[in-house]
Amino acid sequence: MGWDKALSSLPASAAERLAAVCAEVAVADRGRGLLPGLPSLPDGPGRGPVAGILGAAAAYPGRPLLVLACDLPRVPVELLAELSAMRPCDWAVPRWERGLEPLCALYAPAALTLLAETGLRAPHRLAGEDLAIRYLEGDDLERFGPPEEIFLNLNTPEDLERYPIP
Repeated sequence: MGWDKALSSLPASAAERLAAVCAEVAVADRGRGLLPGLPSLPDGPGRGPVAGILGAAAAYPGRPLLVLACDLPRVPVELLAELSAMRPCDWAVPRWERGLEPLCALYAPAALTLLAETGLRAPHRLAGEDLAIRYLEGDDLERFGPPEEIFLNLNTPEDLERYPIP
């Protein structure tokens, strides 16, 4: 993209949507304190999104985590609520024709432990592990909107044209 997405309004939007579902919200922002009033979490082991997820797991040990990446600006609150309600399982994750959406998912302690112990670099690889996984897919997913729209990921200038950041 050429700039740090975390320095835009995207983190505040993600935190707001999570706050509609979760009693507590924290920001995995490498400890930069990007959103005043919310806990700012340093990265855990690894790199990229895994490091952020593992940093949150270290801050909230033994607890499930509802994860939402800041660059998924169209994920609706209702979808987050559905994921949060998909217990008991080790990992609840949307799945559609383009694959899994592991940065919009519910991670139970077993999934977080496995992610840390195996050193997986990409959270979608949990799908190949021995976990109780529940997929939000098909009609159950599409009732929240077309997946290509709700999982619009802002990674390129073209994406930004489709969803301008204020």
